[in-house]
Amino acid sequence: MNTILKSITTALLGACMLSSGTGFSAAQELKKVRIVHGNPVMIPAVFELFIPLAMGWWRDEGYDVDVQFSQGSSAAVQAMIGGSGDIGVMNSTPWIAADTKGLADIRMVAAMKTTSWRILTMTSSNITKPEDLKGKTIGLAVAGSGGAMYLNSLLTKHGIDPQRDVRQAVIGLGPQAYEALKSGTVDASLTFMAEIANFKVLGNDASYFQDDAWLDFPDYSMVATGTALSQDPKMVEALARGVAKAQVFAQANPECVAKIYRKNYGAGRTTTMEQDTEIARLNSEENLIAFRKAGGELRANVSAEGLDKLQNFLLDNKQIPQTVDVSKMMPEDPDFFKKINDFDTNAIVAQAKECPGY
Repeated sequence: MNTILKSITTALLGACMLSSGTGFSAAQELKKVRIVHGNPVMIPAVFELFIPLAMGWWRDEGYDVDVQFSQGSSAAVQAMIGGSGDIGVMNSTPWIAADTKGLADIRMVAAMKTTSWRILTMTSSNITKPEDLKGKTIGLAVAGSGGAMYLNSLLTKHGIDPQRDVRQAVIGLGPQAYEALKSGTVDASLTFMAEIANFKVLGNDASYFQDDAWLDFPDYSMVATGTALSQDPKMVEALARGVAKAQVFAQANPECVAKIYRKNYGAGRTTTMEQDTEIARLNSEENLIAFRKAGGELRANVSAEGLDKLQNFLLDNKQIPQTVDVSKMMPEDPDFFKKINDFDTNAIVAQAKECPGY
């Protein structure tokens, strides 16, 4: 009997602790939050989204996060404008365009990557710099893609007419694009680092280059509406903190990142664990560019200078009608990025090393 009473007492004490703010006793106590994602599926490159979900960090802070997938970043912006969510994960150009046209008040709250577009070539082609592209055929993922703006800007910058001095061909993504490059159907391919990571782990001897100016542009990121930042700053901070934690986690143990993705989203995946670990490592390295460009001290920090440079690039390429004060594209709280880095880094590293549940 004493044993039973002791067990009941312990359970009651535990329940009291949960209700007093040290945890959450039931799912209904969590605040529901929707993240609008600018991809139709979860992809390995966006580990800042699936690691916090897997590790339960957002639930630990009191939020039940639902991910709404979209057919690209432009569609994700439209969804946010239409009220489908106050938080998004997407490329920068569509929401910056909406902001500069007065259609939205969307702000970058956690940087993930700088511009990821690259020119991919087979090492045997001896195409190693922009000038080598003259007279060549360059593959594009889709006709009229946002990446074409980067390609045309790069060519023009180096005295190559994008219309007359090169041929541009649509080759898609994935295996068909890889085959086009390997077979010589195209001499080079405009693609992004996540695709290059896949291509290289499959054993292809490839190289890539870019305009170094692109590396200054904060691109793929978590964004929030100005309304969410003013009405529920703690929620925005919590979600952005998950991004910062995930960047520490991924750098500490890429293999765990691969395990999470394969278990939760990788049904039918043909790559090996070793290949997926290498993809995770390369994706984490890509994130480090954004980290260093923003000062190299605070994870997920946004470079105001970089946003200004990106705006000017978009203006020069007639993608936006005007620039706006960069302060209107970031949280107003000057300590916001310090707050989202307010966590025990060593504990996150230890969690990554342990990889609980995976």
